[in-house]
Amino acid sequence: MENIITFASVTNAMKAKELLRQHRIASRVIRTPAKLRRGSCGYSLVIPKRFSEAAELVRSSRIPYRGIYAADAM
Repeated sequence: MENIITFASVTNAMKAKELLRQHRIASRVIRTPAKLRRGSCGYSLVIPKRFSEAAELVRSSRIPYRGIYAADAM
């Protein structure tokens, strides 16, 4: 499993992707994996490097997110 931050909408995922891009943190948007979904569909950011920094940026932003999942914690 990869390092993932989940969102309820593609809009919020894209906002977070842009926030991370501004801090030179690479990410990509995917559909949320089935085992991480809460109810209906959702979108996620996969963050291959600098995950702790990325997670803190998203937490401190005003962008709503559903969950933060580090690969080593899953």
